[in-house]
Amino acid sequence: FLGLSRLDIKALSQAGVLHDIGKVGISDAVLMKPGKLNETEWEEMKRHPIIGAELLAPLQTMSRVLPIVRHHHEQWAGTGYPDGLKGEEIPYLARCFQLLDAYDALTTERPYKRAFTHEETCNILTEECDNGRWDPALMTQFLAYLEQERTSE
Repeated sequence: FLGLSRLDIKALSQAGVLHDIGKVGISDAVLMKPGKLNETEWEEMKRHPIIGAELLAPLQTMSRVLPIVRHHHEQWAGTGYPDGLKGEEIPYLARCFQLLDAYDALTTERPYKRAFTHEETCNILTEECDNGRWDPALMTQFLAYLEQERTSE
């Protein structure tokens, strides 16, 4: 849909599996905590993209995946982590992946939340985009893609 190369699509697919690999370096007490994380716990959790990138860095075959893993929590407005990148400073594939990951997270039931419907999810993502979380141009394309997929079923 975006005209990405085969290698970019492969990197996105691999990132789908590996993006949170850095959580192996986060304590179980933080990972399994049923409630909201306190400030110290949140700071520990925010280290997982850095840990993940460090784990993948020695692997030449992961060179396209590494920026996605490191930057999948950056935000368009510059308020994300770990590096506070803003706008197009965030690698393009990381920006693409963010929307895929967010859609999956919102539409999947978790111990702390119900699964949102497609419509609810699109509304949440649009609101988050309006608040500076996502790349607005990619958000428009993502919504168009989702609509195309739904109408072709």
